[in-house]
Amino acid sequence: MNQGRKVTAIEVQKKNTQRVSVFLDGEFAFGIHQDVLLQSGIARGDELSEQKIGEILALEEHKRAKEKALRLLSVRSRSIKEMRDRLRTAKFSADVVDGTIAYLQRLALLDDTSFAQSFARNRTQTRPEGAFLLRQELRHKGLSDHDVEKGIDAAFQEQSERQIAYELAAKKKKTLAYLAEEKAKKRLNDFLLRRGFDWDIVNDIMENWEHI
Repeated sequence: MNQGRKVTAIEVQKKNTQRVSVFLDGEFAFGIHQDVLLQSGIARGDELSEQKIGEILALEEHKRAKEKALRLLSVRSRSIKEMRDRLRTAKFSADVVDGTIAYLQRLALLDDTSFAQSFARNRTQTRPEGAFLLRQELRHKGLSDHDVEKGIDAAFQEQSERQIAYELAAKKKKTLAYLAEEKAKKRLNDFLLRRGFDWDIVNDIMENWEHI
């Protein structure tokens, strides 16, 4: 039977007092967060089996993944797919990624329906676009059809897609005043189509050129 390795010292790290260095048999073995130290319950003089060491390091990986996820969410909200992709890119194991996603969902910090609605509302306010392009963006973020449609509903709750297109067209038309009318019309037509507005809406705007 293999003998365990003895914890000979646990020292607070100078550069980050939230972390400690664990020494086994007189040599540095690994660094862990203070919370992981408390959770694992190890102390100087304990003998650790390889299995116990593995469990401690797994706790540390979970802790780091949660911290990484919370930092990402402090910048902006994320879809589940976006968060999963970022954690995978950070080289966390599949089990740790799944556990972190579940943890965030329990705390209601990850919710695709809420994310779709807030993202779509924000997009409409900061960079107005049509439902077609907005759907593409939402789907690209890994959202279900149900959540995508919830986002679309939220985006056009206060103003319809047509109203937003007309307002955007009026602003754009002013910037094209220096062009000949036919060229300005083409520029505006192409601009609205690139922004993902429905062709019927764009056609209606172009037919009402004099009134926008």
